[in-house]
Amino acid sequence: MWDMDGQGQQFYHLLQLFAAQLEPARAMEVAWVYPEFTPGTVYQTGDYVRRGFNAVGDPQLYQVTLDHRASAGVVPERTPELYEPVGLDSRGVPLWSRPAGDRDGYAVGDVVSFRGTRYRCLANACLLSPEEAPDQWQATACENAEEPPVD
Repeated sequence: MWDMDGQGQQFYHLLQLFAAQLEPARAMEVAWVYPEFTPGTVYQTGDYVRRGFNAVGDPQLYQVTLDHRASAGVVPERTPELYEPVGLDSRGVPLWSRPAGDRDGYAVGDVVSFRGTRYRCLANACLLSPEEAPDQWQATACENAEEPPVD
């Protein structure tokens, strides 16, 4: 991740220990803290692992559903019996989560699920939810981000 001295490594380990206790919705807010999926690693039920990116460019988290040793041919996105994607609704649309900072807000056209409704972002660098900034979001019946919004 980055070069760290002994104290930096200990601090990063402390962050990971804390983050392991978070509920899935909160885990998405600090996705970069979690370790990247690594073949050969022994994962335990409840562990979080990061692999790839979701539809809005955020790191995709998975929660381990069964103790196992990871292998290169058994990756999270293709093994739902071992890994449950975190932060996606039933159709794979990212759940809205508060951006970690002012540089990773939602972009125009991003589609998210918020409280059971899908919304398309109308503003760049949107940091607020559809409830907090209704003028920056449009409710949509889109099944995916490529379809036009419903008026």
